[in-house]
Amino acid sequence: MTEIPKNNPEKKEVVDDNDRKFTLETIDPQFLAENKTKSYTLITDWLETNDADETKIVRKIFHEGKDEEKVQTLLIAKITVGGNRTAEKKEISDDEYNEYLKQTKIHIEKTRYEFDIDQDGARFNAKYDEFSDSNLRVLEVGPDTLGENKQFKPEDFKYSLHEVSDDISFTGFRVARHIN
Repeated sequence: MTEIPKNNPEKKEVVDDNDRKFTLETIDPQFLAENKTKSYTLITDWLETNDADETKIVRKIFHEGKDEEKVQTLLIAKITVGGNRTAEKKEISDDEYNEYLKQTKIHIEKTRYEFDIDQDGARFNAKYDEFSDSNLRVLEVGPDTLGENKQFKPEDFKYSLHEVSDDISFTGFRVARHIN
């Protein structure tokens, strides 16, 4: 597995990666606008893939206005232990990114929209992905951020959702097989 250097004093972030996942039809742009979404292009290239972990480089391109872009580039290692998935993220330079690109095994591009869903006094972080050159649409919903420990109710969401959280083929690099 490509190592994220441990002795590097640069900032690394380890986060939980166990959001619920749903497939759905395309969300209306008006809904996205009304929910104050933040959107960006997400380009992902997997360097290493296996059953329990993966390593990838990610380029996030934020369109901040007319002819303005902000770019964030990350090296991410995701590890699954006992069904729990964590991600270790580290920012990398453009030169490092270009070197890693030479090792790409799987490449996916998508537009990601991030917004909150308020339900019964709880607030959930949502990530909605529209995959390039595909009809696949995926909504990831995180745990309640207000500490109410409530569960997201898919049946109360404006769009019809089909839960795929337990289908490993919608996790990480495996999603490539669903892109037509």
